[in-house]
Amino acid sequence: MDYTLAMEDELLKAFHDFKRGALSETSTAIIQNLLRLYHPPHITSVEQLKAIGVDDNILFQQLASQGLVTQTPQELAPRTRYKLLLSGNQTHYPATAVSGDSINSEFVMTLKPGEARAKAHEWLTALLADAKTVTVIDPYLFSPSGRKSVTPFFQLFPRKALTLFFNKLPQDAASSIKQICAEWKVKENTDPRYANVHDRYLLIDNSVEIVITSGIDYLFDTSKECTLLVRQKKA
Repeated sequence: MDYTLAMEDELLKAFHDFKRGALSETSTAIIQNLLRLYHPPHITSVEQLKAIGVDDNILFQQLASQGLVTQTPQELAPRTRYKLLLSGNQTHYPATAVSGDSINSEFVMTLKPGEARAKAHEWLTALLADAKTVTVIDPYLFSPSGRKSVTPFFQLFPRKALTLFFNKLPQDAASSIKQICAEWKVKENTDPRYANVHDRYLLIDNSVEIVITSGIDYLFDTSKECTLLVRQKKA
């Protein structure tokens, strides 16, 4: 199953109380914050459900058949589409605080000038970790001003078999990318949807689309604002 995200125990308990109509005053405040970020279906494990007092043998059997038995919430997050763990107040990746975080209800991360980019790097690394194909759209990435970002940007990509698609990539740029990882293949993008776009995009396995509104270079240059929007790619 394509799970979207994981939840810490407190939030998962509030979610189950909400489904049963058994919310306390405290849980009501929690669920209001949770539902701003919640995208179904979430992932859980038998161990986590037992920890919050859920006793459902049918659900336990379903989870066990998927190998979801003893995992902690932190171990579950990497198995989800968005690689996020919803938390009450923790913000250290993969945790995302439902009470307020740089990632908002549409999975938009906004980083202001001077703000550290480390969480963005960790999130992108996790999203790219299992990729088989990635389309990279940024006409300025290999320009004289953008080249300084090439090495740190591709450090976020997994060192394994991977096909990368680009719009009109210079031959010297293609060679330099292949030198980073010999298992990478570089091909020309033929998807017309990215022919005349203003924003920068990453498309992972034709499923998850990441919009980088300020340019890839501002993932590393903190002098300007950088915004990431992560969403499921529409057909």
